[in-house]
Amino acid sequence: MDVARQAARAGAVEGTVVTADEQTSGRGRLQRSWFSPRGGSLSASLVLRPSTRELARLFTVAALAAARGIEKATGLKTDLKWPNDVLIGKKKVCGILIENELRGSAVSWAVVGIGINIDFDTAAYPEIASVATSLSAELGREVSRSQVLRCLLEEFEAVYLASRRGEPVQQEWGRRLVTLGTRVRANTGDAIETGLAESVDEDGALLLRRDDGSLVRIVAGDVTLRV
Repeated sequence: MDVARQAARAGAVEGTVVTADEQTSGRGRLQRSWFSPRGGSLSASLVLRPSTRELARLFTVAALAAARGIEKATGLKTDLKWPNDVLIGKKKVCGILIENELRGSAVSWAVVGIGINIDFDTAAYPEIASVATSLSAELGREVSRSQVLRCLLEEFEAVYLASRRGEPVQQEWGRRLVTLGTRVRANTGDAIETGLAESVDEDGALLLRRDDGSLVRIVAGDVTLRV
């Protein structure tokens, strides 16, 4: 992400991709760390030049593209947890981080970081064993990182350009969300909200029905299922 950000500020063209074999200081959303062992994961950051409207929907584009890419490369079925975690069998296999810079009201650049657990045994790492999985663990064999990267980039380009043309990619993203219809605890960074994850709006925000019947719109944050 740091290298891609530097490239973006230096004028890198849209579609520039930076990959890493290992991250020693990987980071996720809400200031969390991201585990990226050498040779065991795919870490890729894409430089984009979206409009302000496209930026608002970028997290849905990235999540859908990652899910499609994993399925295309492996044949595994994936689900999405709002806003953009990719799951296999209720365990996280892919995380997404988006950073951007504005110049006035215009978007100067955005960097989409995608981390996929490829070929390592998550059970060997107690800190993530209960919540994470990898493609090799699910398939019972080694998985080619280059194959996953190729499929990921193909799907990202397809979904990103479809969204730019105004095609309803948000609908497919919404259909894949296992969050909807369940009770959740949402941490927005500033507040904690609990209730039923009722739906998402056209910009991808989560609409949560509180226990008192009121409806709150969650634009960004992290959710825990089944509270």
